[in-house]
Amino acid sequence: MKDSVRRGDDAGSSLVAVLIVMLVLTVAGLTLASIVVNTSGVVTDSRARAESRATADAGLAATVAALKRGELACPMAPATRTATGVKVSADTGALSYDYAITCTSTTATVRVNADVRGARTAVQADYAYSSSLGEGGDMVFFGTTDITFNSNVIVTDPGRRVNVVAPQASVKCNATIPGNLTLKGDLHTQSGCNVSGNVAAGGILDMCCGSDTFHGDLTLRGTAASIVRGTIKGTIQANGALEFGWENKTVGQSVSTTGNVKLGKVRIQGKLTLPAAKTLTNDEGTVAGGIDRPTAVAPVPPLTLPTWFEYRFAAADWPGYTVVALAASGTGPGTCGYFNQNPGSGWTWLSTLAADTIIDARACSGLNSENGSTPVVQLKKNLVILAHKFDLGSLTVKASTSATTKPSLVFLTEDRTPTDTNPTCASNQGTLIINGTVIEPSVRAMGYTPCTIDVGSKGTDQWTGTLYGGTWTPGGLFTFTADPIGLPGMGAEHGISIETKTVGVLLRQRDVTYEMLGSWTP
Repeated sequence: MKDSVRRGDDAGSSLVAVLIVMLVLTVAGLTLASIVVNTSGVVTDSRARAESRATADAGLAATVAALKRGELACPMAPATRTATGVKVSADTGALSYDYAITCTSTTATVRVNADVRGARTAVQADYAYSSSLGEGGDMVFFGTTDITFNSNVIVTDPGRRVNVVAPQASVKCNATIPGNLTLKGDLHTQSGCNVSGNVAAGGILDMCCGSDTFHGDLTLRGTAASIVRGTIKGTIQANGALEFGWENKTVGQSVSTTGNVKLGKVRIQGKLTLPAAKTLTNDEGTVAGGIDRPTAVAPVPPLTLPTWFEYRFAAADWPGYTVVALAASGTGPGTCGYFNQNPGSGWTWLSTLAADTIIDARACSGLNSENGSTPVVQLKKNLVILAHKFDLGSLTVKASTSATTKPSLVFLTEDRTPTDTNPTCASNQGTLIINGTVIEPSVRAMGYTPCTIDVGSKGTDQWTGTLYGGTWTPGGLFTFTADPIGLPGMGAEHGISIETKTVGVLLRQRDVTYEMLGSWTP
């Protein structure tokens, strides 16, 4: 009896022991599972953080490289964008990042955000930055007949000297030019020609009136006689005879010529130099700096003039642009009639473009906004319009409020004869007409045509950017504001002003607090 009781007690003790062992093993298993789960989470979080860091660093490097190559603008207000294509390891897909760029006159600041599965990294770097403007032209006309700048042409002062260039013609002037005037031929003033910069002519000067004023230096390469009746505030260098009028005007600095000199009622503040063998006739002139009569006087150095830039369209010249070719027939979207016929819906459709775009209208006879409508285009992105001719009557173009940088706009009529270095207007090409056209300062526009740029009579025209054409015909009131813009491959040798922006050395790089870039200010 006692043995059976003892065996029952032993069995009960064994059961308790088994239960205790099972409990211990269960707890150990749960603990181990928890450790494994937590470790997996730590590993996953660590990988996300590492990929986020790598994405931000790679995105910063890619953004700065594109900025240095000139593929990205350097705006004065932050410009934001999302970019993809960064691969940070062999077994992960391409990750995306957001970047923002903003510049001052001395610093380019780049900020990059990366968010990889909730792991967020933000980096910011400051680089030295500078901008310089080459001394090319802002209004360049290659016609061989006289080019006229009359009092209806108002060239505004953009804070630096504007450059007006006539590489193959003479110029008639009674306008104010806040900059330099360069021409191959003769300059004829017609009262009220006021040039704030230098005047360089391949020919002579016929300055008609006392109201004409040149504020800079005057160089004349023609060997015939020049007449000076207005004010020259700088120096005069000439290759021919000089005759000064009786208007009681002043030359602010020295005068040098290889020819004869006749002084009416004029005061030369500097020295007068002419060869001993030439004739000096002094009626009532005053030469404050004295008169020098050497055996010979060096001629004025030859004038360097730009060559015509031959451009025939190639889509490869415009990387990143989407090409939209218009169909010749029809009136709906994607057709010539969509632009050319009232209500001109194609023009306002341009406001919807969310990417850099080329409108290829070479299937049309031309593009025309003077169709009974008064379209207003609000650009978000850069735009190129390619056509055989343009009538831009009653068209207004400005930047959209959502544009992150100043949009560039190009009206392009290609030159199909690329080897003669002269503007060649083909038989089915025609004039670029500006008539009631307003290109607001929020947009930078270029008009390029081997044909004529013609200003109509409406008298409300405004153009911000550059004009580069075969020739030029002024009309009603026309206000021009220089803002450098060119075509791919254009340089200062082709006569345009080129703005060179340089991103230099790294000044500082740091991690920053992650924040949405739309509200970011540096």
